[in-house]
Parts: sequence; C-alpha cells; structure tokens
Amino acid sequence: MEIKKAKNIQRGQDFSALIYSAPGVGKTSTAKYLKGKTLVIDIDRTSNVLAGEENIDIVYLDTTEPFTTTKQLLKEIHDEQLSNYDNIFIDNLSEFENAWFGQKAKESKTKQGTDMGTPQMQDYNAYTYYILDMVRYINSWPGVNKIYTAWETQLPVVSSTGQEYNKFYPDVRSKILNGMLGLMNLVGRMVVSQKTGSRGFLLEPNDDTYAKNQLDDRTFALQEDLFVIGGENIEEVDNSEPNSRNVPDEA
Repeated sequence: MEIKKAKNIQRGQDFSALIYSAPGVGKTSTAKYLKGKTLVIDIDRTSNVLAGEENIDIVYLDTTEPFTTTKQLLKEIHDEQLSNYDNIFIDNLSEFENAWFGQKAKESKTKQGTDMGTPQMQDYNAYTYYILDMVRYINSWPGVNKIYTAWETQLPVVSSTGQEYNKFYPDVRSKILNGMLGLMNLVGRMVVSQKTGSRGFLLEPNDDTYAKNQLDDRTFALQEDLFVIGGENIEEVDNSEPNSRNVPDEA
C-alpha cells in the first residue's frame, strides 16, 4: 500500500483537463501552450493548426475502426513512448464517439433486419464502459498531463425553482457525461472576446456553462495562460447575457 502525504502533492502535476467549444474556435491550438514535450492524438484531423511547433508530435488515430485500433495505439504509447513526453493531448472526444458508432453502424450492415446500418442497443451500452475505461486508463499514466478536447453542446436544465434553460456542456453522450466530467481535474469552456478576438477559458460554473477547476482558484484564464497552474485570475467574464461568448474586454 502506497501512502502519500497530501502536503507533498502538487496540484499542477499529472493533471487531467477537458476543454471544449464550438468547432473552429481554437481548442487544438491550445496544445502549443503546454510546457515541455507534447504528443497529440489526432482524432478529428485538425492538427494542421499546429504546423511548425517544435515541441509537438502528432499521431493519428484510425477513425475507420476505432474500436479495434484505439487499444493498440494507447498500449504502444504507454509501453514505448510515454517517457518521451510531458503531455498527452487527445483531440477530440466528440469525434471519437462519432467514429466509434460509425464503425458499429458499418458492422451492422452484415446483419439481417430493420436495423441494418445503424448501431445496435448493445453498442450504446458497450460504449459507456469503453470510453470511461479508456479515459481512466489514460489518466493512470504517470508523469504526464492529460488534456482532452470536445465540441460543445447545449442541454436543457431545470433549476430547483422549476425554471428551464439551456446550459453549455462538452458534447459527449449524456449517459456518460457526469462520469466523464468527474474524471477531470479541470473543465473549461473556450470563449472569444467579441471586441478584441482574444480567446480564453471559463473555469467557474454558472447557469450558462459547465466548468470546474480543482487545480487553483482561477475562474477564467486566457488561452496562453490556461496551463500556468496557480496563476493570477483576471477579471471575471461578463455573463449578463445568457449565451454570451465574451471574455473580459481587457484581455
């Protein structure tokens, strides 16, 4: 039994983070602000935005058969490459989900019946265990930070007073959403200043956005400062409008 003293644990080491936004806002480019050497696992084929970055390597996941190739790829990274990197950047979980069910839909075409070409009920149940086990496995890797990306979606929420509204969440299957978010030390939603074009991350939950930050006390971070754990917090984002994408005008 290994016992660690809490006073010796550093919150910014071996952390897990999930960043999300609409496609094209700039999630993938956040990888270049990580300290040290980074391996990007490219799932959605958007790593071209990292062209020219010296400290970033890229490996492409076979999205035609993710169910059968992901385990092999992750095992090779763990057994042969992990010591070469400080960060593992998985880009992105939303597309992984689409690809996974796409493979299952293709497999069902060989079956008889009305469900030909669509995932079967057992596929959805299997995915629930598959994706959470995959994230747990990656999170168990020692000596590296783990950063995941996802697209964003809006889900209906009912408050304790009965008020209904929509809230931004990472775009992963609702059945696994709580389990996925619970496995992360940090969840941040990427937003863009309408005045300056600066990008940043909401790190504090509100009625509009799901976020969490167990690494420090910041409620917002500019894109380039997200991984400066323990950094100073800038002025809070203006959330006066329900679906505002504003970041502080000073950014």
